[in-house]
Amino acid sequence: MKSVLMSIRPKWCNLIASGKKTIEVRKTKPNIETPFKCYIYCTSVKSLTLGEYVEVHRKTCGKIDDWNEKVIAEFVCDGIDTYDDDTIHSFSNEDYCRWNDFENYANDKWLYGWHISDLKIYDKPKELNEFGSLVKTIDWERGTVNLFKENKFYKPMKRPPVSWCYVEEI
Repeated sequence: MKSVLMSIRPKWCNLIASGKKTIEVRKTKPNIETPFKCYIYCTSVKSLTLGEYVEVHRKTCGKIDDWNEKVIAEFVCDGIDTYDDDTIHSFSNEDYCRWNDFENYANDKWLYGWHISDLKIYDKPKELNEFGSLVKTIDWERGTVNLFKENKFYKPMKRPPVSWCYVEEI
């Protein structure tokens, strides 16, 4: 089954894990039917200011250090809403994001709200190379190591996606 891996900054990972953030807003959406599985990759804690790091560290009881640059959770995306400038105001929440932040992010384009359901936070975060993309050919000359699963070859991920990408758990 085709799944999605999305990169999310640590402060948003914390809000998702706490249940306060139930929609992930993106500029694009995948070309697959809902529901589908999404994996959450927590980006580097280096992106946080010292104050943000201290706050997230406290709220996660230190888990943020284990989450750094790891796949920390999975959820089922059971729906994707489409937002234009008028509807952005209806779902913004002063607790974590203001409507003008969404407006700046949208830059006069549509936004997509990915619904987060059946969230599972991993006790032990997974490494990025435990996920891969399906490859059609094998490049033995370049020494590309591919994993074989269910009669298909997968290339383990080396870098996280900027926003999201299709993946298979291997």
